[in-house]
Amino acid sequence: MKRHVSCGIAAAAMLCLAGAGQARDYAGFTLGAGFTPDPQTATGLTGGNLQASRYGSQCSGMIDTTPDHVIDVTSTLDLQLAVDSTTDSTLVLTGPAGTFCDDDSGGLLDAQLTARLTPGRYEVYVGHLGSAGSYTLTLSEALGGAGSDSAGLGGLYRDFSLGAGFTPDPQRGSGSTGGPREASSVYGAQCSGMIDTSPDHRLEVTSKVALRLSVESTTDATLVLVGQGGTWCDDDSRGALDPELSAVLMPGNYEIYVGHISDSGSYTLSLTEAR
Repeated sequence: MKRHVSCGIAAAAMLCLAGAGQARDYAGFTLGAGFTPDPQTATGLTGGNLQASRYGSQCSGMIDTTPDHVIDVTSTLDLQLAVDSTTDSTLVLTGPAGTFCDDDSGGLLDAQLTARLTPGRYEVYVGHLGSAGSYTLTLSEALGGAGSDSAGLGGLYRDFSLGAGFTPDPQRGSGSTGGPREASSVYGAQCSGMIDTSPDHRLEVTSKVALRLSVESTTDATLVLVGQGGTWCDDDSRGALDPELSAVLMPGNYEIYVGHISDSGSYTLSLTEAR
């Protein structure tokens, strides 16, 4: 059972304030854009008696029946959550912006994810595959967009802002495929595979551009692009069970979903100008 730390009687108030910047077991957070101090940390023990897959097939590991941490988001922000643990950790984040899950993106069998969070209450579960272990959870604002990568080298769930003649070209983003929704039930019979409830990437087109989007993955991936002027979907056009699509995009905001036909896998998404 968790031992939640709280600041109680007045005699202990100054002690609690003194430790506010230190990692605490199962601590909660209140965060908004530009929060300080950055990063913020908390600690605990991984896992529990429930399968994380209750939140979707993209989620793995054993988690507790109650959240390890609660985040109250006061304004929209791009947040990175990273786990440093003594075991093979997993991570589930669920709330108003959707459900986000990861296993090994932090390296060394640790979990890490980046998500754009809208205001509201979010629950964080730190799970494990195999044995339980101790962990430190670190929260940091992903300035410049979720998983942003100014060099265009493939930030996790990064967002894009592109127009004609953009550089560097190509630009890349990465993540894990799929989610709990059938693409065809949301975007029409021409779309296939399982996708997430929130977009994997957001694209802001600043001027008319002919764009090619292609996916390289470890599974049978699919691709959905939604925004100004319609919906574009593909399954295997790139070859080797990977999708690719090209479209002339007008200025506006677009959503990108990378799905899969059966099993989840990792992917790299490339965006290049189709001259």
